[in-house]
Amino acid sequence: MAKKLYPLRNVPDDETEEMRILLREHDIDFHETSSGFFGIGTSAIWVNNIAQYDTARGLIANYQQARYQHAHQDYLTRKAAGEQTRFGDIYRRNPGTVILHSLFALFLIFLMTLPFWI
Repeated sequence: MAKKLYPLRNVPDDETEEMRILLREHDIDFHETSSGFFGIGTSAIWVNNIAQYDTARGLIANYQQARYQHAHQDYLTRKAAGEQTRFGDIYRRNPGTVILHSLFALFLIFLMTLPFWI
């Protein structure tokens, strides 16, 4: 019987592909399920052999730790170089979009708090 190893909802394609490669390199027998046409199914990687589950879980944990460290180091490098995108940069590129989204957020807050004013 298969056991769910890792849910794939909101996981980037490159991360999913790297996990597939990692599991194949270590001869872990697995399969994937998709969320289906309407997106209500379980999108995940499943281990077919329960005896390999702990090994696969350890491999995924090590992979995620390495990916986090790489992303964090990239963030620190960009921040030190002054290349990190800030709110002001986004506003300068698209002031209309930022103002529109801000007004929409304020409108939603107004609607949510309206019952307390009445």
